[in-house]
Amino acid sequence: MNIYRITKTQYVNDLSGEGARLFGGRWNKPGDGMIYFSQNLSLCLLEIIVHVDYAALPLDYSFLEVEIPDSSIKNIQSIDFIEPKWSTEAAVNKLQMLGSSWLKKKESLAMRVPSAVMHHENNILVNPSHKDFGKLKIIKIGKMDFDPRLLR
Repeated sequence: MNIYRITKTQYVNDLSGEGARLFGGRWNKPGDGMIYFSQNLSLCLLEIIVHVDYAALPLDYSFLEVEIPDSSIKNIQSIDFIEPKWSTEAAVNKLQMLGSSWLKKKESLAMRVPSAVMHHENNILVNPSHKDFGKLKIIKIGKMDFDPRLLR
């Protein structure tokens, strides 16, 4: 399966998970390295847009397309048990504990999780310290070309 990531151009080749380690994310606590991908390039863009003011959207973004073996991806069964509702900001601490626990167990290279932005689409979390990390194959790196209408 091919997965995608959009990041500032200066970090497009950085697959260390360092940014998530330093600052944490929806699915990891600070101190735990993780790389966030999506199943679609368009979902990557939505995931960025929800965190950035349109008017301040920097134009120095690039994308990365990576191939990962389907067998390396764990499917999360359900997170509907998480209260408050898993997609709210109030649930982030519980999601971070779940994701950081998965990282430490190293049971799979990647985990498919629902997107809080588009519940019917998925993000793919990658564990950069997993023994199979070398199975990721970079397919393409390119500069993002944003439609100016996004900045209205």
